[in-house]
Amino acid sequence: MINFIHRNMALFLAPVLTVAAITLYNLTGLLVRHHHTLAHEIHRAAGAFALLAVFYVILRYMQSLPDDEA
Repeated sequence: MINFIHRNMALFLAPVLTVAAITLYNLTGLLVRHHHTLAHEIHRAAGAFALLAVFYVILRYMQSLPDDEA
């Protein structure tokens, strides 16, 4: 079962990361709409940076997993 999960991790992560990106984008849009004085460009840049960091950490973790080709 563990090998199945490791082999199909990308199929699981793709929709999860997509939902996370859409949710963060929508939350940023709501924040900008209801708080006009906030600099929305800074929030979008921070969100993009956070997504980049999350994706990078996940990909580095996946690369560090040992290959089970045997």
